[in-house]
Amino acid sequence: MRSKIKFYPVICLITGLIFIGAGVFLLADGDFIITVISYGGGLLVTLHGITIGVSAISRKKELAPDAFSSLIASCLFNLCVGGVMLLLPMLQMVPVYIVFTVYIIINALIKLVDYVIDVRDNVQGRLYELMMFLFFAVFGVLMACVPGMGAAALYIVSGIYCIIYGAFLLWDGVLQLLPVRIRSKITRRMSLPMPILVSSWRPIAKLKSRHRQTILDPDGVKAELKPYFPEGKETNAPPDMEVMIHVSETGFGIMGHCDLSFEGEVLSYGSYDLASTSLFGCVGDGIFVVAPRESYIRFYVTSTPREIYGYGFRLNEAQKQAVREEIKTLKSMAYPWETPLQQVLHSDPDAKGEVVMDWGSKMWNCTGADFFKFKSGKMKTYFVLTSNCVKMTDMIVRKACTDIIPPRNVFTPGSYYDYLEHLLAMNDSPVICRTVYDRVSTTGWKYTPRHPYSSPQLEMRSETEANRLASEKQGRKFEKKQRKEHKKEKKKEEKRE
Repeated sequence: MRSKIKFYPVICLITGLIFIGAGVFLLADGDFIITVISYGGGLLVTLHGITIGVSAISRKKELAPDAFSSLIASCLFNLCVGGVMLLLPMLQMVPVYIVFTVYIIINALIKLVDYVIDVRDNVQGRLYELMMFLFFAVFGVLMACVPGMGAAALYIVSGIYCIIYGAFLLWDGVLQLLPVRIRSKITRRMSLPMPILVSSWRPIAKLKSRHRQTILDPDGVKAELKPYFPEGKETNAPPDMEVMIHVSETGFGIMGHCDLSFEGEVLSYGSYDLASTSLFGCVGDGIFVVAPRESYIRFYVTSTPREIYGYGFRLNEAQKQAVREEIKTLKSMAYPWETPLQQVLHSDPDAKGEVVMDWGSKMWNCTGADFFKFKSGKMKTYFVLTSNCVKMTDMIVRKACTDIIPPRNVFTPGSYYDYLEHLLAMNDSPVICRTVYDRVSTTGWKYTPRHPYSSPQLEMRSETEANRLASEKQGRKFEKKQRKEHKKEKKKEEKRE
């Protein structure tokens, strides 16, 4: 693995040629290439499932019942997926066309929600969101209503995408083979991400894979928890900045979370005011969080639990100053916000931590974080698929690393994970290492609640459980009160503006 970086340019060149070839075949004879992919992919997934099942059965006596059940479940899942892929050609690929059509319609809905939010927050550039909504909406309707268009559109879009994606991989491969003095004069930008439908699931797939390894090869997993420096990037100095991708096996944590660590603080973004949320929690007031690094990480890997993949950046002094200025700008666009627990403590300073159980209150109590709400701009309203944690993190990263600006797209933690893995493997990128944080690797790190909980069980509630309990405990009366206070806060905010 240490020598992977030496071969990465060659991997980029070969992979790029494969994608370009696949794109040409899709445009020329889509049915044939899709059939090959279905049979080949289905066979590989099925064999992978069989391998996991054989390993589990052969080591049944050594494994704990829970570990054995987990491996068997993974085996059955892979067999089911492999079986579906093998059946797709016999089903005339209809399920694939349906998924593609649904994906187009979802994109239209995302752009519509973005446009409505931008109109409400008076954000500039909202006409672009409206135009994209109309484009995807018309495209989706045609896909659903015009016979035969599903297959033709899928092959054309997929073929063009593969050719462009392959061309960018070739460009990255060629660029890394050039001498440093020539390469430094060329602005390098990765302008096309892996498809969202694929990249969004990469972190959870990695987590599942590590759990299987923990059962079958525990020593190998312990080695993976050590910071990984690709050959040529080794250093004893800690990274200057770290982008962290969170992932857990349950709840919204499956899709992940993203935040950034700089100079001892974690900077995060999300929607933690339950009174402001709508669309099943997908939309709400955007809240900027600043927390001490160690207590924040330890809290998350023990309370959720989850794994965090940290990608360390090496920055020069000018880049560090650019990050400081961007953080300062973000803070100037926001004002302090108090969680429901803080509001209760004003009247009852001796209250226990569980008196209000929403996740924002718990995070404030356990990590020592400060919360801020945005007054204006694109980040004023949080939307899980666009104005989200990845967008905020990327805003800071691109200020420091102007030559690696990622594509302007709908970001998910999975797509950013894929992007950071790409930068880690490149021999001249600012990403120098990857560190896995979990319960084991952070042993010795502590967090101390500002206000204690009555029991460990109450303290260890997950985000989904905490927010559900908060809603149930407070009831409709409390929600109405919170919404009234939220409206008053909005009016005060408008007067301040």
